[in-house]
Amino acid sequence: MSLKAKVQDGLLVVRRYWMRPKAGDEVAYKEIAAFSAGSMGMKSFGSLLNYMQMSATCLLTASVYGLSPRALMWLFVITNIVGIIKTPFISMLVDNTNTPIGKFRPYVIWAGIPAVISVIGLTWFVPTDGDMTTKVVIIGIFFNILSIAQPLIANAQTGISQVISSNSRERTKIMGFSELLGNLGPSIIQFLLPTLGGIFFGASAMENILTYRIFMPILAIGSFFLGFVALYFTKERVVLPKGHVNKIKFLEGLKILSKNKEFGVVTVTRFFDGFKGVLTTLLPWVCLYQLGNSGVQGIVQTITSMGFTPGIILAPLLVSRLGTKKAGFIFNLANSVAAAIMYFTFKQGFAFFVISLFIYNFCNGPQYIIQNTILSDGFDYQQDKMNVRIEGFAQNFQTMISTLGTILSTVVFTFVYESNGLVADEVTGETDYSILTDAAVREPIISTLIIIVIIAAFLAAVPYLFVTLDRKKMLEVRASLEKKKLFADLGLTDGTEEERQQAYQNYLDEKAAKDEKLRQKAAEEKEALRLKIQREEAAEAEFNKSLEETKSRLLAEGVSEKEADKQVKAMKKMRKEEKRAATKAAFAKIREDQKTLNEKRKAFCKDWIARAKAEGKKSWLRVLAREAFAETLVTAKNSSDGESEAAEA
Repeated sequence: MSLKAKVQDGLLVVRRYWMRPKAGDEVAYKEIAAFSAGSMGMKSFGSLLNYMQMSATCLLTASVYGLSPRALMWLFVITNIVGIIKTPFISMLVDNTNTPIGKFRPYVIWAGIPAVISVIGLTWFVPTDGDMTTKVVIIGIFFNILSIAQPLIANAQTGISQVISSNSRERTKIMGFSELLGNLGPSIIQFLLPTLGGIFFGASAMENILTYRIFMPILAIGSFFLGFVALYFTKERVVLPKGHVNKIKFLEGLKILSKNKEFGVVTVTRFFDGFKGVLTTLLPWVCLYQLGNSGVQGIVQTITSMGFTPGIILAPLLVSRLGTKKAGFIFNLANSVAAAIMYFTFKQGFAFFVISLFIYNFCNGPQYIIQNTILSDGFDYQQDKMNVRIEGFAQNFQTMISTLGTILSTVVFTFVYESNGLVADEVTGETDYSILTDAAVREPIISTLIIIVIIAAFLAAVPYLFVTLDRKKMLEVRASLEKKKLFADLGLTDGTEEERQQAYQNYLDEKAAKDEKLRQKAAEEKEALRLKIQREEAAEAEFNKSLEETKSRLLAEGVSEKEADKQVKAMKKMRKEEKRAATKAAFAKIREDQKTLNEKRKAFCKDWIARAKAEGKKSWLRVLAREAFAETLVTAKNSSDGESEAAEA
């Protein structure tokens, strides 16, 4: 098959399943695209947070605001103690959230607005000069707001990915694609912020407060609105009986989690994230104090971040071939190897540091998908055994554990910094970070941090050896959940075994018939495409033959070769214009159809919202109306396919 044919075949598949899922799947391509786009926005807040960390390697809080490593450490510790205290309340809040659109999507707004406010506060309300206590207090207030809001946004993105499908295999595929596209958001921010700063403010851009005050609020607001795509166009799917409502108390949640081995595996691994993460935060130091140009940070950061992409692309394949157990162990161990490469090479020059960081990021790429796949499978397994789902509680409790690890790592790193001369001035309280331009000061710090990363990455790999859920077990879990939901919905929970078996067999027969019908339709469309391509190729061959015959006839009639070529060229031009006109007409029809569809959607949503208000419904009506309209389109499409087949019969 030619490349053109493959592209056309792919477009046919996308068009076919844009509004409705493929046989055996639950999520249409449109929803996958919407979740991926929304993930770009939600993940971007995490990228913005990297520029506001309470760390000596953060140029805004350290070099611009002048906070010492010790002041940053105490501010970080206090902030995270507050974070640990609020975790039980946030956990119960999320898992007891039962809105009409689910328990994760609402936090795109509820946490997004405070996150935007905190970004503006951290860049505009903190004085660059003046009393150090005032700086610390203002930073503490807004950083606390951000440290609560940003994890909630991240929880929403992770939570949606874990419940966007009840099929473990499909979830992994969606996570792979959404991570690939979603990580473009952080990559764009990592490139734009330093690069725009460099364009407007020169080599010292990342030490200029205007870089942060002008561009960070704009990027935060853009990220917030992009996240709305996921809120409006995705759906949370959990195999639960109709009317099921979660009511989880904190101690009950702890008891449930203690029995979830997969949750324990990922939690122990994430405890070491703070130690592992320091490697990627060294780049600002290297750019500013080794190269003497912080403006190039955006370009270099973009290059090293590209290492994530191949790892993310490979993740679904690796999980499918190796399983989550082997894949998780291998890539965390590879982190340790990549850090070791950096340890032995970074003193040779900046290029070696960049190459090592690229390899390290490549090893990081699949880990988010692997961890979330393990967690999702663990939640499904726990639901099957205990009839409860506590993703929100689990995520926040996990954040609390990883925060403890991050606090410990911050204390360790601060000891490393101060041991090498990064201490606050006794009079002003500020720290002179310019001493890092001296390789004799800078390189011992970096060497020590890399050794810590090597050890942490190895320790993070070990827990994966205890993963037990595999594809075979998850197929059994999904079948069990479907049975329980079916029996509950039909009122057969206490029915006889014979009644339950008959009901489940009827369900399987209906599902198999529907899947077979969809497979046949897909095969018919593929064959129709093949025949269409054949007709086009035959028509093209016939046209080329007619050109040759025309030229031969003209030459036989005594027309010059130049004139004959001119007439043939005119025929080619006419055919090209005809094709262009046909393509233009096709696109015009698509635009007209889309306009008509939008008008229908507006009318449908207006009527649906009016009826919903009359019934006493109040919240999320616009989102629910869009979902209802999408369902009517799927139903109408299925009905039209059935009518077409009946007519043909």
